[in-house]
This record gives sequence, structure tokens and C-alpha cells, in this order.
Amino acid sequence: MANDSVEQIKDRLDIVDIIGQTVQLRKAGRSFKGLCPFHQEKTPSFIVFPESQTFHCFGCHAGGDLFNYVMQQDRIDFSEALTTLARQAGVELEERTAREDAPPPDQYDHLYDLNQRAASFFSHVLWRTSHGEEGRKLLEERGVDQQTAETFQLGFAPDRWDSLLTRFRKNEVPVEHAMEAGLVTENDSGRTYDRFRNRLMFPISDAEGRIIGFGARALGDSMPKYLNSPQSPIFDKSSSLYALDLARDAIREKRDVVVVEGYMDAIAAHQHGYRNVVASMGTALTEQQVRLIRRGVDRIILALDSDVAGQMATIRGLDVMRDTLSEDQRAVVDGPNIVRFEKQMKTDIRIVKLPEDTDPDDLIRSDRENWERLTANPIPFLDFYVDAVIGDPPPTDPREKSEIVNQLGPVLREISDNVVREHYVGRAARKLGLSERVILTSGASPRRQRTLQPAQVARPTPATPEEHLVGLLIRYPEFLGNTLDRVVESDIHDPRSREALTAIRHQAPDTIPGIIEGLPEQIREHVERLIESIGERPQTYPGQLRREAEQVLTRLRKQRHDQQIRQLMSDLNHAESEKDRDTVVEHLALIDQMKTRYPEFYPEKSPYFRDSRDTGLPSG
Repeated sequence: MANDSVEQIKDRLDIVDIIGQTVQLRKAGRSFKGLCPFHQEKTPSFIVFPESQTFHCFGCHAGGDLFNYVMQQDRIDFSEALTTLARQAGVELEERTAREDAPPPDQYDHLYDLNQRAASFFSHVLWRTSHGEEGRKLLEERGVDQQTAETFQLGFAPDRWDSLLTRFRKNEVPVEHAMEAGLVTENDSGRTYDRFRNRLMFPISDAEGRIIGFGARALGDSMPKYLNSPQSPIFDKSSSLYALDLARDAIREKRDVVVVEGYMDAIAAHQHGYRNVVASMGTALTEQQVRLIRRGVDRIILALDSDVAGQMATIRGLDVMRDTLSEDQRAVVDGPNIVRFEKQMKTDIRIVKLPEDTDPDDLIRSDRENWERLTANPIPFLDFYVDAVIGDPPPTDPREKSEIVNQLGPVLREISDNVVREHYVGRAARKLGLSERVILTSGASPRRQRTLQPAQVARPTPATPEEHLVGLLIRYPEFLGNTLDRVVESDIHDPRSREALTAIRHQAPDTIPGIIEGLPEQIREHVERLIESIGERPQTYPGQLRREAEQVLTRLRKQRHDQQIRQLMSDLNHAESEKDRDTVVEHLALIDQMKTRYPEFYPEKSPYFRDSRDTGLPSG
């Protein structure tokens, strides 16, 4: 169970050690203090409390447990944080989707090793032999400097049939392994030879930086111009993105990713400082590639080539995104430039419309200002999609119109904002000379969503105000939207609850069951347990539900407030005994600041009795 894993990790790891890896902490009483990593400050207001294994910033009010810290600091979701912290804690996570025939983790290490050896050989040929002269000339012509080429581990395959094969044989590498890696091939007569010859070599790495395959560009007029490694146990071109390993940090920092088409496009972008760029290595995005980049980003920008093939690839890429996101959390287009991942985040899909006969490589090298302007102001998804699908000029043939409407209808129906939906439906109807009703009713209907039903069993009482509140908010969103808006993120300590609430904020109540269905299994199970724990409420009395939720919210806030006061008082007493005057002064100020919140937790005034909080009451 994920819940057991979370508790095991918390038992084995100390939040002070985890935060101390990225924040310089100093002792302050029994706690630790430092500059907040989540906002700019000169005076430390970020405190780590070892006793409760929590942190809180009294400046920006970020807070939570070690999971929350890692998720915010590394900009990752709960599943990734769980994996990261489990590795540090030595906790073995249950493999939920493991197949019985799945290979052991190190079964293919020999293939990664062979690819790395091949990359080193190709690099040596490129830079240190006469065979690589043509490759060096090509890089110079394309403006690729040596430092960038070495960063991408570029190389050159000699114009010989057995250069790499001979190298492998000298090192007693089994031919079968070289063939399995796709570096050596065999003809019908059984003769083995190098797959790549007289080509500039582009090693392709996975997200961890392990070389999984190669792309190879031919010199001269040889065909095919680009040749890739065949599919192998570790390489599937449709499931890989070029330069993802080099772009990960920049993508996390910027929270957006630019997708280009070719190897040279990505290399040019990185060389000129645009490091959040990856390449699809083909003319169309695939579902698997979208899955690699959809997490942890606020915006996906497609910057494919400006020719007809490039535009069609962009359209196919948009359809793939929509289908991929719909599969597990139903993508809803909300506004002219937002596709909501109804799971944990919003992701803005935009398009860079390049000048005619230009690709990103050309534009970056010839007109950086224009590239920066276009990527800073990309076209909203729906604007590009509607115009590109309809075409210019629009078709007059009724059959062509029917095909277009069947493609547009399902997308436009998913726009949740009525005004925005009417705008784009009207736009499409005018361009095609059809009625708005035809546009809206054509095409396949969105899948019906399953409804979450609470288990019809004797329910346990929620253990904490946090669990009680989260269960109510997710179970009865049609009544408790205003309460959800008032929940402060730092008051929710369980990272699974926090991620679930983030996913449902500002969503239509009828879409929330589908959102929960699409959450990772660990979070979904946690949420279902909370829903089960609160059981049914009579929905004919929504006022009672709202009062219950507001009372629980107040209890939660008071619990968090009182806990922080107790921790500060404990630190204060310890600092006084240690004669730590600076900590005493700082903590007294924080305690005074927190005492101003006491009125938030007073009970409601009685309509029948006098209240001492009222002024002007007669005494005695």
C-alpha cells in the first residue's frame, strides 16, 4: 500500500537532512532556520520543525512535510517524489503494474554499455581521425561548435563496412549483442556488417542520460538521409525525445517545453541558450512522447517546420495530445489557450508558426530576436487548430466539410466556457458556411465518465480534520466549491491530499469523478479511502454540508495554528535556557504575529446571549 510506503519513508528520513541538502539551516532553539527557497528574502523566515517533521515559511506561508518540500523544490508530482524519497530511504515500493515476464532491471545493461562504447568510438573518429573530416566540415557549415557537439556526444561513422564490428571483435563483444543493440546488421547470406557508415552520428539518450540508440545523417546524396537505430529492448523511437536528458533541468525551471522536429533544431537551440527544447525526431508527435513531457510543465510549445508536412505534423501532434490526455484524465479545452490536464495541473498548449520555408535551426541561427519573439508569443492552441484544420481557403466540397466538422466537433464541444465555445463554434461555422448546431453535434461524442460511488459499508470516522475536510470537498464538490477556494495549501500536509485538491480546483463538479479516476493509483486509493471514511450525507440539506465543511476547515486551521505556536514556544524556552538572544527576539515576534489570528477561531456569536466581544455592553 502507498500509505504504508509513505509512513515508512517518513520514519526513515529526517526532514532536516532532506531540506538541509538545498537550504543552509542554522539551529534556532529546537528547530532550524534558513532563507526560504520559495521566495526572495534577506531575513530568514523559513523554519524546519524536527518534532513534527514539518516546515513553514512565515513569509510566503509555504509549508508541509518532507514530501511537500521535495515536490515544490524539484517541481515534481507525488509519484516522482515517492520514488525519489523511497530510493533515499531504502524503502522498496510495490510494483503495481509489473508483468510476470518483466525483465530484471539489469538485464539490458550490456546494451547500454555497447551503445556508450559505440558513441565513444564514433566521437573518436569524428575528432581525431581523417575519416571524420567530412563530419567536421558539416558541423562547421551548420554552425555547431565543438563544445556543443561534445555535449551532445556527436560522432562520425567511417565509410567502411566493419569499423565498429572490428572494434567489438577485438574487445570480445559477442556479435549477437551488437546485433541486439542495432549497431550491427546481417544480410540474407549471413554476413554481418556495420549498420551505420559514412554518417554523422547523433546518440539518443533516455531521460536518465543512458544512450539507447542513434540517429545518423548521411553525407552527400546517400539515402535515406536519416537512418535510426532499429527498435530494440531499450530503444523505441516513438517513445523517445531527443535531448530530453539535457533539457530536463531547464524544463523544470521554466515549466514549459519547446518541441522541435529534428536533431539539428534541438542542437542549435541548446547552443544558443534555449535549453528547454527537445526534438520529436520525426514529423509527428506520438502518444508516448507526450507522456514523457506532460508532467511538471505549464506549457507545451510546438515549433515544427513551416512546410505543409510540418503543419500536418503539428495538427497530428495536437490530436495525439488530446487523445493521450483524454485517455486517463479527459482533456478539456478551457479558454482559447488552455488545455486542462484534469489531473494535477493546467497545461497551456501553444504553437510557434514559423516563417515560410524556415525551420527552427535556420531561424535560431539567422534571426534569434524573431525566434525569441515567436516562442515568447506562441499562437493559442484553438486559434491554430481551427484555422489549420479548415484551411485557407476553406473547402467547398460537402464531403470535405463533413470530414473537417467531424474533426473539429469533439474538440469544440469540450470547451467548458460557454462564451469561448460559442466564439470558436461561430468562427468555424462562418468559415465553412454551416450552422453552429451542425458544428456542435458532429463527430464522436466524448466518453462518459464513471461516477465515484462511496462504498456502502460501515464507515470509519476520519482520523484527522485534514482527512475529514478533504473527503468532504472531493465527495460533495457541487456544494463545497466556496469552501475549497478558502483552503490554504500549506494547511494540507498529506501530499496526496494536496495533489488531489490541486487537481479539482476551479473544475466543474460533474468533471471531478473523471479527474479522480485519472490520478495516479497511489493518490486515487488515498482519495477513495477518504471518501469512504465520510460516507453519505443527505444532499437534500446542502446547508448542513456547508456548515460541516466550514467547521472542519476552522478546526484544521486552528490545529495548524496551535501546533506552530507550541513549536515556537518550545523553541523559545530552549533558546532562553541556552541564552540565545537572537532566537528569543525572533520567536517572540513570530508568536506575537500569530496571536493576531486568534479571532479567526472564536465561536460564532449567539443570537440569544450577550457576547463579551461586543463593545458598548452594560456592565453588571
